[in-house]
Amino acid sequence: MSTLSQFVNNSGRFRNNRKLYLVGGSYTFTVPNGVAQVLGVVIGGGGGGASSNDYLSYYGYGGAGGGYAQGVIAVTPGQALTLTLGAGGAGGSNSASGSAGGTSSIGAFLSATGGGGGIYGGTQPTAGSGSTSGVSEAFTSSGGTSGAPVISYYTASGGGASGTPFGTGQTSSNLAGVNYQGSSGGSWCCAPTRTFAGSSATSEGGHGTVSRGQIGGGTYTGPNGGGGGESTGGKGGIYASSVNGTAIGACENGAGSLWWFPWEISGGGGGGTQTLLNGGPAGNGGPGGSGGSHVCATSSNNVSGGNGGFGAGGGAAVSGGTSSFGRGGDGGNGGGGGGVCCYTAPTAVRGGLGGPGAILIYW
Repeated sequence: MSTLSQFVNNSGRFRNNRKLYLVGGSYTFTVPNGVAQVLGVVIGGGGGGASSNDYLSYYGYGGAGGGYAQGVIAVTPGQALTLTLGAGGAGGSNSASGSAGGTSSIGAFLSATGGGGGIYGGTQPTAGSGSTSGVSEAFTSSGGTSGAPVISYYTASGGGASGTPFGTGQTSSNLAGVNYQGSSGGSWCCAPTRTFAGSSATSEGGHGTVSRGQIGGGTYTGPNGGGGGESTGGKGGIYASSVNGTAIGACENGAGSLWWFPWEISGGGGGGTQTLLNGGPAGNGGPGGSGGSHVCATSSNNVSGGNGGFGAGGGAAVSGGTSSFGRGGDGGNGGGGGGVCCYTAPTAVRGGLGGPGAILIYW
């Protein structure tokens, strides 16, 4: 990707100061005394997920991830760098597309566009990309998009991951055209995505940064999330299949470890929820790990996908019943929101929110 020199300052020490901006808006970074260069990282906002609440209607696409750019910027003490942090896209409500995420930038040096919103009744959204100008040791990558389905009834996909320091962010899993399927979001750097095959009423545990989540086997036992290095994936929720959907064991979130540089991010995916009747939400991902998906085959009061960790996509939510609330999981910073698909016209169905972008400055 680059050389070790980008990790150190002029005196040869590893960079020991950092400023993180994680909420959309405009900022100014003033270069401290004695600083001649900074390492900048920008991530575009994730796109919001699409929603569908029409009977036998369109598939619910998740939003795409924002782009990624980094580089070493030559600066002078007291110089003011103008920062723009792109907001995450809104999720589509009640059969509508999600909106695109915003562009993040550090002056004219680094820029990362936002991911496209999930498209209601359309195709995969376009992922964000990165660009650089006038920096040394530049690196850019694109975000991941939403898994491509074979269109079927009651299916939705998770959001794509943002671009990463390792390369293109992961796309959420593809669906195989079987009813009642929902996939998790894309993660930062797990194994390549796969076709999401299996029986009806199948959910997926969140993808971790080193391994993929499990796919449910139709037994209404929520699948576990994939691990991330030394961080474990979350466990799936277990629900009774015939006694009012009583929870025997709730979903767990994926674990994560502390990180300083983005290439140190390592987190597990959240557990998935798979239930015949009403059940709790899917688990959230750790840093870089995606949220699990939530699938309900028949009647349900609520369905909710898990949220992605930093940079990762949210999980999808699918209900075949007259759900009163359906929501795709929200993306982490730069990750796309999960899609949602519910049977008939429930009172509130909304795709997951795209995560706001991020700006990281080291000196």
